[in-house]
Amino acid sequence: MYGQGKMERNATRTNLTLIKLLGRIGRLAHKHLPFPVKGVLGVVQGLYGYYRHGQISHAAWCQLLESHCASNGRFTEHLKRVIAVSRPQRRPAPVSGLLGTFSVAEQRKIVDVLERDGFYRFDALMPADLCDQIERFAQRAPAEPDTPVGDITSLVIYDPGNPGARVFKIPERFSIAEAGVQRLMADEVFVAVAEMYLKSLPAIGGVDIWWSARYGNEPASSAAQLFHFDFDAPPAWLKLFVYMTDVGPDNGPHVYVKGSHRANLISARAFRARGYTRIDDKEIIAAFGRDALMSITGPRGTVFMADTRGFHKGTLPTAGHRLIAQLLYCSPVFNEHGVARPISEIVEPALETSLGKMPRVYDRFR
Repeated sequence: MYGQGKMERNATRTNLTLIKLLGRIGRLAHKHLPFPVKGVLGVVQGLYGYYRHGQISHAAWCQLLESHCASNGRFTEHLKRVIAVSRPQRRPAPVSGLLGTFSVAEQRKIVDVLERDGFYRFDALMPADLCDQIERFAQRAPAEPDTPVGDITSLVIYDPGNPGARVFKIPERFSIAEAGVQRLMADEVFVAVAEMYLKSLPAIGGVDIWWSARYGNEPASSAAQLFHFDFDAPPAWLKLFVYMTDVGPDNGPHVYVKGSHRANLISARAFRARGYTRIDDKEIIAAFGRDALMSITGPRGTVFMADTRGFHKGTLPTAGHRLIAQLLYCSPVFNEHGVARPISEIVEPALETSLGKMPRVYDRFR
């Protein structure tokens, strides 16, 4: 009986949350008419899909994307404030993690930079032993190439001496079982920064680890080597990036267009109006200026966070390669990676602790 009563209470809370969200969306649509009708439909369909099935449909996601592009980002910026009701922000507090201890004031300074520039690079480096763990894992883990390697179209082990493709992405189901990756997932500092930035309790929406190889002579769209914006988990999200190898100018550094994450930018209007497409360097430079292109290089262990609603790319490596780990922090409602992927075994005590302290951050993995 106790279990049944608990399920009924959870269902009631879910229904009340859904009703509150729909009410706020209705008021928002009335206040901001003409509001993108497809976007409102996408929100309603996405909410229904999430609370009924645990994931948004691709069709609803596409409607949100279309509204984001048509409104030059204003639709998703408004929706960000509305959807926060479903995951209220906790009271800020000092937190400790792999990069040290951060006071509330220090978290606020990081978020101020994120709000202004769209990205923030941490001063401290990730511990060398964590980089060792994840690099060793990536050297032996099966990965998916962005193009078929010879006659092989399935998973392969990355061979730096003979890559045969530009990008080798390790499936999430393998990554989340690795101790080093679990240590990264457990870190409370990155959760706290994302929470303060998003103004809502985030969930880890995706875990990606991939090699960028020295291969080919031209940047490729399939390898995200042309400028673009992401739309992983509307209305807003924040990504954590960690370089697991040294990244100089020739190793494929991440390039971010400073300030391009903001909604209603005149310089971004024409690009967003095109939809989910790649953009030539010359056009980006003409619109934002060369000085806005921030190439993020650094030694192994370099850590930065970015709002990838802004325009960005990974450059084509011309010497060596790059190994990167990425975590997505978002509201899980409209996350297109939203299919539950339970972790089969917790091998890292830090993750066990974080699961106990902030279980909703790990909704996808429980």
